[in-house]
Amino acid sequence: MTGGEDEVINVWSSTTYKPITQFNYGLKRVWSMHALPDSNMVSFGFDEGTVVIKIGNENPIVAFNNGKVVQLKSNEVQTFNLKLLGGSDDQSKDGEIIHP
Repeated sequence: MTGGEDEVINVWSSTTYKPITQFNYGLKRVWSMHALPDSNMVSFGFDEGTVVIKIGNENPIVAFNNGKVVQLKSNEVQTFNLKLLGGSDDQSKDGEIIHP
């Protein structure tokens, strides 16, 4: 898998080195990607958000954009807004675990 400033994630064949498919989630440039060891999940970091997919299904499992998180879990869609958690007086710190 590759991604870049063209906003597209390309999936390549490891045997033929030819492109198999492309994804575009509309979140601007692709800056990072990470595969979870012993899993088929991959996360992508964009200018305007983050997406986690399961290889073989391009629909995001989790997406984050502008403070809003959308998660698919057991055929149920869960959403929460990180900007609304804790109120304006209670600022969370980087790396802090948030319980929606």
